[in-house]
Amino acid sequence: MNNQHKLQRLFQPIKIGAMECRNRIVMPPMATNLATREGFVTDRIADYYGKRAEGGAGLIIVEATCVDMRIGKTVVCEVGIDDDKFIPGLKQLAGAIKSHGAAAAIQLHHAGRETKPATLGGLQPVAPSAIEVPGAARGFYVPARELTLSEIGDIVARFAQGAARARSAGFDGVEIHSASGYLINQFLSRASNSRQDRYGGDLSNRARLLLEIIEACKAAAGKDCAVWCRLNCRESGVDGITPEDAEAVARMAVSAGVDAIHCSHYGYGTAISDLFLSEAGALMNMVAGIKRAVDVPVIAVGWIDPVLGEQVLAQGQADMISMGRSLIVDPYLPRKAASGRLEDIAPCISCLNCIDTVVFQGKAMECSVNPTIGREREYDLKRSERPMKVVVIGGGPGGLEAARVAASRSHHVTLYERQPDLGGQLLQAEKPPKKHTLQNLREYLTTQVKKTGVNLRTATEATPVLIAALSPDVAIVATGVSPLAPDIPGIDKSGAVTAEDVLLGKVKVGDKVVIVGGALVGCETADFLSEQGKKVTVTRRGTRMATDMASIVRAGLMARLHKKGVTLLTNVKYEQITEKGLTLTTIDGQRRTIEADTIVLAAGSRPRQELYQELKRTVPEVHLIGDAVEPRNVRTAIAEGWRIGNTI
Repeated sequence: MNNQHKLQRLFQPIKIGAMECRNRIVMPPMATNLATREGFVTDRIADYYGKRAEGGAGLIIVEATCVDMRIGKTVVCEVGIDDDKFIPGLKQLAGAIKSHGAAAAIQLHHAGRETKPATLGGLQPVAPSAIEVPGAARGFYVPARELTLSEIGDIVARFAQGAARARSAGFDGVEIHSASGYLINQFLSRASNSRQDRYGGDLSNRARLLLEIIEACKAAAGKDCAVWCRLNCRESGVDGITPEDAEAVARMAVSAGVDAIHCSHYGYGTAISDLFLSEAGALMNMVAGIKRAVDVPVIAVGWIDPVLGEQVLAQGQADMISMGRSLIVDPYLPRKAASGRLEDIAPCISCLNCIDTVVFQGKAMECSVNPTIGREREYDLKRSERPMKVVVIGGGPGGLEAARVAASRSHHVTLYERQPDLGGQLLQAEKPPKKHTLQNLREYLTTQVKKTGVNLRTATEATPVLIAALSPDVAIVATGVSPLAPDIPGIDKSGAVTAEDVLLGKVKVGDKVVIVGGALVGCETADFLSEQGKKVTVTRRGTRMATDMASIVRAGLMARLHKKGVTLLTNVKYEQITEKGLTLTTIDGQRRTIEADTIVLAAGSRPRQELYQELKRTVPEVHLIGDAVEPRNVRTAIAEGWRIGNTI
């Protein structure tokens, strides 16, 4: 199949106002925390954006850049644009993008009531009205006060000044952030704007701030600078912006002079987890509505891969395609797609670790699949000057990544996996609902080790004698873990099964199930079984369920479990397992027996290090990676595999 021919629309040039883009692929703004706390551009953030431009994207839109660093930042290390002192760094950033042939734009932003509390320095955030952020997020933010009319005028001026600085720094375009629950969106939404003056009430009044900012930015940036806005097509979880509202605001924005509309979507409560974990193209009906409403380029969003993007363009639903998280994972996605190498594109697994590390942990962005984020210069992949004989034991994500990287650097790699199929714990982890993306990762890694020439020995148990016969220079041990059986009286006679065997379909499960262990594996196994109509109870000694996952994903998982009637018991003390089920003592001291046809064990695991200890005595250089060090997650396994594969 000639993929290059099929993707011809995606790689046609396009203009937004006076700005020319070499293709229709857009990297949308996504916070990284790679600037300094003071808002200055760093080499790390310049390298990060430069790498995405080098990878072939047509338009790079730099992340939310703050027009008021006192009370407008959404992350701790947000890029600043409210003072001329930031212009030299912004020039470096624009240059890093444009030197690789991509169009460079920057997003102007004010967080309003969603200003990061840690950045306020004792000040109170501002908003159109003193309405708190709804739902569980409320406790995360400081209550905001209502803006005065003179302060609104100051905000308009700040956006205009930001646009002028962006143009001075060499950016080709400016995006006004009017989406995602931030200040301008707060004015647009009836759920956050209860003003009674000319900035509140009907939609035309609620849109007034946006329209004034558009006109001011257009005047400040000049005719040769493209100006557009990002708009929510809809707000979920509140009685806020509807698709009809969005279309009307888009028409107003075009009348005010914007050169494009960049679509978005936002939600509150569990709606935000549903949004981030939605199926590919789920927003296209709303995006198509915007496209019908305006006569300027429309940028679509929503987990759109190159093939789906081509279809969207062919059907006239949009003019450009945002590929956000996908370009974090694989900056070379555009080049690979253009040359028809779709199988070589590293997949996003929707773990949302990128958001969790930045927004909720206040750290620099991390990616579970791409460990080079923010370290593009440091982690440059280079061929080895001394190819060695390398053996990798274990075909899970860490072992596969180590083998892939080492073979890419010209080492001679043999990989042993005791199971018939490659993938390790990915084989079971991809089975629960919303986890199909892990299958994409498994297939990608498997394809890559084959294409890089790794000698694969599946269904083969690696032994010290077998390894010694190869006389390797380096051994990388990624032997993973073995499940732990908790010390509960009666467990040896209970016929209890492991979560791994349940997920892989190796055992039959009755209608009433008790899962011992409520960490990630236990809760996802409950999600898997409740989908089959089983009556499931999850028990845990700890205080909270599924703590070892990104908070947004966890919220979605917990919501699904509650909706499907799964019973969640924390702070329990296990007493015994009998033929009736599991007897335990609850947090309030009540002793009770949970009836069960099947007991499923998901109570942790232990690293398998026996082979590592043996090989240390016989192989010159031995490395232990992934869960074989200690049980952790796919991000750590891949990061360690990449690092070792690139340093041996």
